[in-house]
Amino acid sequence: MKLSHFALLAAVFLLSAGVQSCATSEAITGSPIDASLVAKIVDGQTTQDQIISWFGAPTTTSQLGDNVLYIYKYCKTSGSGLYTGYFGQTKSVEKCNELTFDKATGTVKAHNYQKAF
Repeated sequence: MKLSHFALLAAVFLLSAGVQSCATSEAITGSPIDASLVAKIVDGQTTQDQIISWFGAPTTTSQLGDNVLYIYKYCKTSGSGLYTGYFGQTKSVEKCNELTFDKATGTVKAHNYQKAF
């Protein structure tokens, strides 16, 4: 009986080692950036107040010398994982739409828009 008990345990172990699971997820951060509003930005004319009313508060601000950069990001991060027994592997990909503009004396000095999705 001990041999058959051992064989049963071995079979359960082998079956559980072969069990695989896969998981996927998606996370969204930031707010969508309306490309039709980006098209309205005119360097040297569009005001900081207009930018704030169109896009809201920037995701981040950064100071580079005398320049103040406003950065808006809208990102989608997708990930997947494959797990087999005690071992696993995960992968994630982040794609971001990003609007950056350099604020100079209340107006947009220069802007850049990069669309990833």
